[in-house]
Amino acid sequence: MKKSSATPSSCDATSFNPVLKAFFGYCLNKCALRYKDMMGRALLQHKIVGPQLGIMKLLQVQGPKSQIVLGQEMYIDKASMVKFIDGLEKLKYVRRIPGAEDRRIKVIELTPKGAKDLDTIAKTQRQVEDEFLSPLSKKDKDLLKEILPKLLT
Repeated sequence: MKKSSATPSSCDATSFNPVLKAFFGYCLNKCALRYKDMMGRALLQHKIVGPQLGIMKLLQVQGPKSQIVLGQEMYIDKASMVKFIDGLEKLKYVRRIPGAEDRRIKVIELTPKGAKDLDTIAKTQRQVEDEFLSPLSKKDKDLLKEILPKLLT
């Protein structure tokens, strides 16, 4: 019996089937996978993963939040959230503090080091975004950035 060439190890985020390029869902999924792959590789130099970057950005913009609320807002299960927070805490990017009303609740806050390093990480993110969007004209990039969030409503 001939072995299929479509084994998981032979598939990657950048490969695509030209026949399926005519289908919106296929293209959208492949674009998301490609961007996630590019960002994942770029974030390795900062020793974090995409969800950890999201956690840091939420804390930067919205301030301290409980670990539970962060998990709910990002659709991350409790066990994974603990792992992500542990990693950020090890890097001294965040710290856990007891909740004011309930000391059993752990509130997560961005540290000054986390805020400083987030600026550097954000530059990496912008570079990946620029590379990913490089086939598009400036007008198309702006239009995509305007339209894409509308699909999330």
